[in-house]
Amino acid sequence: MITWRDGDWIEDGDVLPAEDRGLTLGDGLFETLLAVDGRLAHAGLHFRRLAASAAALGLPQPPEGTRLEAVARETLSRNGLDRGRAALRLTLTAGRSARGLARDPSAAARLLVTASPAPEAGTPVRLATVSVRRNPTSPASRHKTLSYIDSVMALREAHQAGADEAVMLNTRGRLASAAAANLVFRVDGEIVTPPLSEGILAGITRTRLLAAMPEIVERRLTRAEAKTADALVLTNALRGLRPALSWDGRDLPGSGDLRARLEDRLSLAEGCDSLG
Repeated sequence: MITWRDGDWIEDGDVLPAEDRGLTLGDGLFETLLAVDGRLAHAGLHFRRLAASAAALGLPQPPEGTRLEAVARETLSRNGLDRGRAALRLTLTAGRSARGLARDPSAAARLLVTASPAPEAGTPVRLATVSVRRNPTSPASRHKTLSYIDSVMALREAHQAGADEAVMLNTRGRLASAAAANLVFRVDGEIVTPPLSEGILAGITRTRLLAAMPEIVERRLTRAEAKTADALVLTNALRGLRPALSWDGRDLPGSGDLRARLEDRLSLAEGCDSLG
């Protein structure tokens, strides 16, 4: 793998020193973009979210969008991933620091850009509710921080239960998200997604859907109400819209139809040339 780090190209080498806060404390952020034939999907939304999260967490601002896009294209090319589907990752760390939680004000942040093959999009999933919960009061629930252990353990638990993905409740027992996706339900004909206040990430595909479909309702969902849904779709910038075949062993026969409806509305709103 060839990595871009703050203007340098590093091939199969160590990209972070042992004292980098992103490594030792998970002090940083990341964004993962879909690229198709070298073209970045919805790059502006990703770049703006990274900048907003950096400001919220007191991290230095990343380079401006046109610079990031140029580096991204070069990273894809150098890794032979400028054809087909690829995942482009931006990783922003707080940089070097002495031991302890306090950041060194003089430390320079680091930005890494990497690329890898992207997973298949739109694949159906089986879901299992897990014990790991989203904390609405935690910054880690609202930003794509490098501290992703909750999602790692949630997905692990789901796999151990024989499912493909996790359904995570929040600390109040209401519906939140999947381990790596937002959730869109159809309950009694109403299309519903949990609001950001429930401890979820403002996903890029979720944001696009809300803009394209004013009929989607953002509101709290109890587990009991959500279990009456006849359809459930997961949304993720890399994996697209994924219909849920089942949740905790209960079939969801309408998920395919709901996915098709969401996909059609996105295509109409953004044009048939949309990359997802």
